Amino acid sequence: MEPTNVKFYQLGNGGDLIFERDLDGLSEHLGRPHPEFHGVEVNDQHGGELQWVITADLRGKVEPPTSERILFSFRESSWLDGLARALQEGLARLCGQNVMHPQLRHHVDHLDYMLFQTQKELDNSRGYANQTHFALTQHGEAIRMLNKDRKSLRLQRAKKDATIVRLRAKIAALEITVKAQEDQLREIEEDDGGIDLQGGGAFLSDDDDFEEDEDPEEVDYEFLEAAEDGIIPIDVDVDVEE
Repeated sequence: MEPTNVKFYQLGNGGDLIFERDLDGLSEHLGRPHPEFHGVEVNDQHGGELQWVITADLRGKVEPPTSERILFSFRESSWLDGLARALQEGLARLCGQNVMHPQLRHHVDHLDYMLFQTQKELDNSRGYANQTHFALTQHGEAIRMLNKDRKSLRLQRAKKDATIVRLRAKIAALEITVKAQEDQLREIEEDDGGIDLQGGGAFLSDDDDFEEDEDPEEVDYEFLEAAEDGIIPIDVDVDVEE
């Protein structure tokens, strides 16, 4: 994969970064060329996180007595952080290379080792911070989406509430209209002499208005006068068989 971004920085151009003047002054005092730093942005991490590969080049003295070249590289999360770290580590390595006293040189080497361990811990902390920042960014996006959905639901609810209020007002108006029409019909009925225009049951027959039909088999004989012997004569048609 081709690098997406490339940076280059050389001391001796009046920069004011941390450790820049110290490293450039020591290099000039030792007769070394100005240190150079290269940075390449790469995207080869599993999570898609961009990193910078920083390379520090502290060239040695060309004229006798010559000195060894110091060249090292590491990874950093940004170009400026990597450049500051390279300046600090380059100064430590250059001091360690030029210490003549054995005990002091051992002390400087130990400090260089401690610096390496500290930088390693800082790298781990920075990686954890980057992961946390990425997680917080995702949470922020989720919160923004939830807020957007919440606003949409509130808008829908407001529209429904407005529709309900409008329908209730329409129902109330219709009830008033129906009541007015009923009153008008009642007045018309009173003016027309009690004619039911609403289709009531005032003029319909009711079964209670009629008496039950008499049984044709039963005959009331109380109107007949009894004879002296107390017998009431009744004419009965009798069929006589021939």
